[in-house]
Amino acid sequence: MKTFKIILEYDGAGFCGWQAQGQGERTVQGELESVLLKVFKKPVMAIASGRTDSGVHARGQAVSFKADTRMKPLEIMRALNSLLPSDVVVREGTRVKSNFHAQYSVKEKTYRYTVLNRGYRSAFLRDRALFYPYSLNMTRMRRAARHLVGRHDFKSFQAYDPLRAERQTVRTIKKLALKKEGELIFIDITADGFLYKMVRNIVGTLLAIGSGQLPTEKMADILKAKDRKAAGETAPAHGLCLMQVKY
Repeated sequence: MKTFKIILEYDGAGFCGWQAQGQGERTVQGELESVLLKVFKKPVMAIASGRTDSGVHARGQAVSFKADTRMKPLEIMRALNSLLPSDVVVREGTRVKSNFHAQYSVKEKTYRYTVLNRGYRSAFLRDRALFYPYSLNMTRMRRAARHLVGRHDFKSFQAYDPLRAERQTVRTIKKLALKKEGELIFIDITADGFLYKMVRNIVGTLLAIGSGQLPTEKMADILKAKDRKAAGETAPAHGLCLMQVKY
């Protein structure tokens, strides 16, 4: 058996997230494993770096799997792309060591949240960016974001889910950058790991601060509270994209 790693790009709008659910829902894992079965003529389990939720996109989702094959990575990549639906594509493929695990070997991930900040919505970006028509103070948002960089307990930004609740809620945010390019605002967060809906809850809180609903200094208090009720609303899934995974 050989171990392979592929980098997937997918449009999350048409999927009920990454994880196969066995209830008829369309998922990225389900589509990929269906194609892997066709290529290798036997069931192959695809393991992702992490589960993306319904509507969340990916440009650099890392996936590992094991297969008994003589095919080279480039051949596998071409075979998969010839069979995958149009909203999923393999960007690259490599053979890795047998102990490589797409989820447990991760060192850091980078997510990007995109906000369309203008007075009218976009037909083209409706599934890619959050339409936010209210004025935002970028200086206040950047000042608040600084409180989150470093190793902290991010329990205040963890959405509750009994099936995904993590006892250990300490994570390290290595970088949190806010960039404004015309009418688009990009919020890039790099960390050693993320709690359930952590990025979307951070974004919702930053938007509340940028729009004046919460004071800038409130971010430090929210972090210390370790209480989800202290933070802002959860930003919608469609503005989120998994950009890169490093090992």
